[in-house]
Amino acid sequence: MSTAATRRPSPASMPARRIVSAADRALIAPGIPAPGTDFRAMYERAILGSRMLDNHRYVGLALAIHADADGQIPPGKQPRLVGLVHDTGLHAGQVVVALNTLCQRGWIQKADRRARYETADLVLTIPHRIMARLLKPTTALAPTERTTDDA
Repeated sequence: MSTAATRRPSPASMPARRIVSAADRALIAPGIPAPGTDFRAMYERAILGSRMLDNHRYVGLALAIHADADGQIPPGKQPRLVGLVHDTGLHAGQVVVALNTLCQRGWIQKADRRARYETADLVLTIPHRIMARLLKPTTALAPTERTTDDA
């Protein structure tokens, strides 16, 4: 009698990462700010607090400079690869590696997945779990009381 071996999950069977774009954030979960809030400022705060390499954060912030408050980069302001090289002072290869990392981790999306970075339109996004952390209500800490009379 043989028992069926359990199969390890493959990357194809794993769920896709959830990312939140400026257009979709109101539809995904209640409590996420409605359009019109400053998505760009939240993006900048989140990417500065991330644990990515400095070059990757630098490219993400260079993209945020071109975005409006909703996180959308208008077609006329898309920096493309050449603009990001100029904005950051990094080599083209370093910028491509940073863009690939930002895409894989859910910080940006290409409008057309097949487009190369030289011609791709990019959209700022925030990974879902980081967005949830940004939207958590912060509780004000009460001042501590003295319990001894040292003074």
